[in-house]
Amino acid sequence: MPYELHLALRYLRVHRGRTFLSVITVISVAGVAVGTAALVIALALMSGFVEDVRSRIFRGGVHLTVVPAAGRREFDDAAALLARTMGVPGVHAAAPVLYAPGMLVRAGVDDPAFAEIHGVDPAKHASVTGEDPATGPYEGLTRPGLSGRAGIVLGRELARRLGAGIGDPVRVVVPQVTLSPWGPVPYSHAFEVVGTYASEHFDEDSQRAYVALEDARRLLHAPGRTSWIEVRLDDWRRMQARKAVLQSVLGPDWLVVDLVEQNRDLIRALNMEKLLLFLAIGLIVVVAALNIVSTLILMVTDKVKEIGTLCAMGAQARGIATVFVLQGLIIGAAGTGIGLVLGTAIAVVLDRYRLIPLDPEVYYLTYVPFAPRAIDVALVGLAAIAISLVATVYPAWKASQLDPVEAIRHE
Repeated sequence: MPYELHLALRYLRVHRGRTFLSVITVISVAGVAVGTAALVIALALMSGFVEDVRSRIFRGGVHLTVVPAAGRREFDDAAALLARTMGVPGVHAAAPVLYAPGMLVRAGVDDPAFAEIHGVDPAKHASVTGEDPATGPYEGLTRPGLSGRAGIVLGRELARRLGAGIGDPVRVVVPQVTLSPWGPVPYSHAFEVVGTYASEHFDEDSQRAYVALEDARRLLHAPGRTSWIEVRLDDWRRMQARKAVLQSVLGPDWLVVDLVEQNRDLIRALNMEKLLLFLAIGLIVVVAALNIVSTLILMVTDKVKEIGTLCAMGAQARGIATVFVLQGLIIGAAGTGIGLVLGTAIAVVLDRYRLIPLDPEVYYLTYVPFAPRAIDVALVGLAAIAISLVATVYPAWKASQLDPVEAIRHE
């Protein structure tokens, strides 16, 4: 064993008469452990939220969307595009959509509500979203309501804002007009609410409304028109490969957009929050490293005689510095190891037993998810060791600069 490592381990032992230094050393190890554990738990928390959001996006949304290129908003002959899309290996289902922004007006409600009107084929749309066509909310769009009007399905929050329930009439007004003797009149049509749905996405639930595709075409005076094609894959984990194949088959006249691109801003915001949380909680490790600095400075002061003796025996300044660098690294490594194990164990227990519940009426989750990832744990460990190493630089340099004659003169 090199003498530097031997001395570093020896200085860390509990010695009679030097209990204070031993306590300070234990506090330094505990500080690094607490900071590391807190960082692991914080990153597991953010990873849990990111993974939950990703799973909800992939579980409830369409995987790919085919839109016309060159700025076209709508196109004809969706049947041909559907046939080409369904011919691509890995495509499970595809369905046309006709989109229009609009306002929903209900009698007795003063404020109209903005809505994204989606005209869909009920059976095909259910297949694209992975729902059962017979029991899903879109089944009511296949037939007129009790009043004989065409049906409309509202997002849960949108229905709540309008105070609309099953069987209530609502009028859809779209920003397109026709000329009449009394001036321009916007297109509008009365629908009957035949269902509501919850997608676990607040923005969608508060703005989305579905009508049958042919009803949307009549509303917009756009026979045979389609805005885009929604596609569901047999395996979303191979989405990028399927997307590339589909894009090559359809050619430059069409753009294929995947689910990640459509939710890029949300995922980017969550990842940015994770980074900021890492930096904020990482300050705890930095504070713990200051304990290492103070411990080593006290150790250098206490070991002046030993340092002078070593120098007189021929030890180089580099070797003296190495002793205290190794001592700080041992403290940092011990604290980091304890913190990584403790933080990972706490995160796993919190997630498995769902120990932090949430109110489902307020949040979309029933508990706080934790997902410790190996790469995050490794990153925290490397960061903690690096900070501990930096903390040893000044005390080690100070020890290496001691004059051996001055060190042992009064001993």
